[in-house]
Amino acid sequence: MSDHADHDYDEFALHAGVAVERLAKAALVRMSPAYLVEMRNNNTDMLLHFGGALELPSDKVRTIGAKDALARLRKLQILPADSQLDTLIDMRNGVAHASGGAGAKFLIATFGRAVEQILEHLDESSERFWGEWIPAVRMGLNERESEVSREVHLRIRQARHRFDERFVGLPEGARDLVVGAPQRGQGMQIGPMALPDGGEITIMVASVKCPACGGLGSVMLSPATQSDTGVTLVPDAYRCDICRLELDSAEEIRASGIEIDGAPVPSSVSLSYGRTRMPDEIPEQRTE
Repeated sequence: MSDHADHDYDEFALHAGVAVERLAKAALVRMSPAYLVEMRNNNTDMLLHFGGALELPSDKVRTIGAKDALARLRKLQILPADSQLDTLIDMRNGVAHASGGAGAKFLIATFGRAVEQILEHLDESSERFWGEWIPAVRMGLNERESEVSREVHLRIRQARHRFDERFVGLPEGARDLVVGAPQRGQGMQIGPMALPDGGEITIMVASVKCPACGGLGSVMLSPATQSDTGVTLVPDAYRCDICRLELDSAEEIRASGIEIDGAPVPSSVSLSYGRTRMPDEIPEQRTE
């Protein structure tokens, strides 16, 4: 979960796959240790070992892999077929030897759902298993939320958890001191400014309360419409330097619950540039 929050999706795929495999084996071994035996190479010694009749040194013990463990749970109707879970296991196996787990970003709900299904069979507590990650997991599994809202609220809870972890073992009040400390660039800043012939215009507005840590983050405004003589900018990104929460669109800002209307952030900004005629250059209007 920490890897996913840090956008390290290779590591997330690896560790999520390992977690699912070990839980699957835990479910099988609780029913019978013999369910871990590989049915290949005439594995009589393994069958006798897991049946308790033969003692083998630990370096000689072999069990089934993740795919076989999942297949047996499905045959026992403990887990349903799930191609997304199969993809996660494939990524885990690939990441263990090579790079390429970015696609696992979108499999966090699949991971959480599989774990919950196995925990239910084991009659184990979700809260005990997930610990302080339980709110983030529940948000990731919330089917009533839209995909954007689910992703944003998961990100907020990840940022909050990651931030709170930094203060474990520190004196009481340390967190509040960090949240309340003045942040760099508070107030409105404009830059870099650009004209129609290239570049871009960005306005950063600080002093907007972060939905994750409660500190002050910055809303960025970017061009919505542009002409030869002006540009209109609207809020379209949010950054908090305190807990590292990032929102990358106006839709994500809305889903986060950040109250732009109540903050010192303009709903839009219009800038004009280029030569403007002076009053004495404006033709006199005649009336009949």
